Amino acid sequence: MADEEPETDEPDPLGPARPLLTTAVRLGTRAAASDPAGGYALYACAARLARKVRGLGEVADFRLERVLDEADNETDPTAQVDTLRDGLESLLGDIDPEAEPPPTDPLAAAQGFIAMAISIGAPAYNTGDHQGCYDVYSSTARMILVTLPGLPAEPAAKLRDALDQCNRLEDPDEQAWAMRHAFDAIGDMGAGAEGVTPREIKAVLSMAVSIGAPAFNLGDHRGCYEVYACTARLLANSAAVPDAVKQPLRQALERASVVPSVTRQAWIMREAFDALLEGPEKKPGTSS
Repeated sequence: MADEEPETDEPDPLGPARPLLTTAVRLGTRAAASDPAGGYALYACAARLARKVRGLGEVADFRLERVLDEADNETDPTAQVDTLRDGLESLLGDIDPEAEPPPTDPLAAAQGFIAMAISIGAPAYNTGDHQGCYDVYSSTARMILVTLPGLPAEPAAKLRDALDQCNRLEDPDEQAWAMRHAFDAIGDMGAGAEGVTPREIKAVLSMAVSIGAPAFNLGDHRGCYEVYACTARLLANSAAVPDAVKQPLRQALERASVVPSVTRQAWIMREAFDALLEGPEKKPGTSS
């Protein structure tokens, strides 16, 4: 479960915030292509969240603060998103937003983008940034509708209905939950029959851990659990995933659902992930 780390013996100035910002760039680049304002809001939410991650270096924190101010001072959405993306990419180093292309099945691709959005939005929400959470969810929903024309009618309708509902709401808390309910419903839909390789399954699980672990270390145990649970449901409800993977994930979700402690819930899901990844047992807040 190797996180993306720079090839250097020096400590990574981004620390555990690197996977979060990497995910934001990959998701935001796609969103900003047709929705600059939405892409900017997604980047900004991730940058604010990264500044709260325990282990972020002082220099990286200062650079994030500066680029957020610079982007905020721009008046054109395209200039804002370009400024913020350039700042994030300068911190991350070489990164190819298309290095991990989405699945060819539109529903599976949508579920993957939704999982990425929740990996940013859930911790943001739980640290009090309800507006940022909604911004991430809504920009992702618009991106899915624009870039996945083959998306089945049911999930497409759920996204449109949720966006329409949010246009009638004024409270970011209610807006974030309206989008989240739609996301969860789509995550529970069965994906297509296209096979998923063991390597792809491990990549999905590793991405969830790389996002959930920093959230846990930040003290956001619920955000960590939500990232893990969302990923588990995504795989457990996909027709393309083998039963040998689905069964332990479903068992973990069932066990976690009756446990009152969200910390223990995160443990249960992480232990299931580690077993599937065939790695050593680690705490939910341990970077891999």
